Amino acid sequence: MELNNLGFFYVLGFKCPVCSKFVPSDEMDLHLVMCLTKPRITYNEDVLSKDAGECAICLEELQQGDTIARLPCLCIYHKGCIDEWFEVNRSCPEHPSD
Repeated sequence: MELNNLGFFYVLGFKCPVCSKFVPSDEMDLHLVMCLTKPRITYNEDVLSKDAGECAICLEELQQGDTIARLPCLCIYHKGCIDEWFEVNRSCPEHPSD
């Protein structure tokens, strides 16, 4: 541990740019390799035939005619929303441990 200029101790580490988790410095290399090589979830692209509630990413309604992505966990999102999500994350927004 190191003492910062306010007199508090903290553990050296970083926030992973891929998964946003805080990782101790001594695990940084391994974590980045694992995070960057972990495959992204694949999804089926579809067009909604009826309204389907709210997209948990943008919080806008999923409406008939919207292009959506259906993940293996059966969650659905606007295709554009999940594509942007997958640029930084590699799991379902609602089921991150799957």
